[in-house]
Amino acid sequence: MNRVLLVRHSQPDIASDCCYGQLDMPAKPEQLKQATVRLQKLLAEYSVSEVCASPLLRCRQLAEGLYDSEDIEYQGSLKEVNFGQWEGSKWDDIPRHQLDAWADNLEGYRLGQTGETVAEFSQRVLGFWQTRLTTYGETNTTQVWFTHAGVIRTIVGEIQALSVAESSQIPLTFGSLTCITLTTNGAVIEYLNR
Repeated sequence: MNRVLLVRHSQPDIASDCCYGQLDMPAKPEQLKQATVRLQKLLAEYSVSEVCASPLLRCRQLAEGLYDSEDIEYQGSLKEVNFGQWEGSKWDDIPRHQLDAWADNLEGYRLGQTGETVAEFSQRVLGFWQTRLTTYGETNTTQVWFTHAGVIRTIVGEIQALSVAESSQIPLTFGSLTCITLTTNGAVIEYLNR
């Protein structure tokens, strides 16, 4: 059986009321340590054939805490959505009319004037997902991807045929593990947010 294990990075060292996507910052040290210990136990159940990670520091730290950095493939496609000029701003400081414009055009609005649209982000993530699906053969392989909530929600939303609004509500805690099983009938969520 082929699997993709999606790991959300541990809690970043930034205020919880700040907008961040591709803003690069480390994880909080204590939470990183806890996530590493917990995930080490969970990932020990699997014979991992490939490890991929977003190159953003909060993902790299967790991946490198569990695997040799020489064995990790860093993939820009696994980065979080780019919020453009909103990156690092407090959500309350982003002009209300911009947030309303995004809510009115959830997939097509250019985030923070210079960032991605949700449609562009989804295309990037799902393009990578589809490319990786074609590399699986008949053998039992397991890939681990260290990534971000938006990436995981996009992939899970695609598998479950959810709208962007629906998939954005999928609960994902920091340092969580989501398992996707690849079958001849397609991808199936084995578990979510463990």
